[in-house]
Amino acid sequence: MTTQIPEQAPPTTRPRRKRRKSPWWSLPLAVITLAILAYMLEAYVPPDIRTSRADMHGDNVRYALLLGHILFGAIATVTGLLQLWAGLRNRFPRVHRWTGRVYFYAGIFPSMILAVPVSIMSESGVSNVAALDAMLVMWAITGVAGLRAARSRRFADHRIWMIRNYSVTLAILASRPWGLIMTLLVTAQADGPAYEGNSVAIIHDIASSGAWTALLVNVVLAEIYVQRKYMGRGRKLAPAGAGR
Repeated sequence: MTTQIPEQAPPTTRPRRKRRKSPWWSLPLAVITLAILAYMLEAYVPPDIRTSRADMHGDNVRYALLLGHILFGAIATVTGLLQLWAGLRNRFPRVHRWTGRVYFYAGIFPSMILAVPVSIMSESGVSNVAALDAMLVMWAITGVAGLRAARSRRFADHRIWMIRNYSVTLAILASRPWGLIMTLLVTAQADGPAYEGNSVAIIHDIASSGAWTALLVNVVLAEIYVQRKYMGRGRKLAPAGAGR
């Protein structure tokens, strides 16, 4: 009579967690963003009221508010790129967390606060002010939602809200190239019945249409990306009755 020796199960290896990779468009986005940012900062670094692109009428207080809004916004722009960099998040999570804190507390939040008086004192017309205020509200809502998600350790939600928030952060930069396109469209009608050569109306329309278009395009593209990459996958993987 022979006894059978039970076969030993092969040792199981713990599956390695798949690291997220940055999408292919991350590098072009970073290059274009930094190029536009450098162009915008050229008139304000070093600070000189005489080189401001907006006429300050010699008002140093107004210039200081605008300068602070721009510089804090620049910090948000750079640290936001680092936040979206998957390689930094995977390899150096501590650095990722600290850049996130800088993004919120030395970037979007102080820039938002200073944006309120800057918007009130704007001379670019009601439509442009409305676009700036819409950006401000969306910036605040998505920023607070992203910060709360991170503090609650809901990191998937945090990532989604950060994509939405950063799309608003980039809207003010995107308004510059859109402004060039709107300049061509509006000036082509400068002597027509829409403007009849009114230079003030032309300038206001260029500014407001550029701002609204930048905000709309950025938010829509960000939401399409979120829905395709995160929401659709979540609906497929969620078990029946989840979330009840």
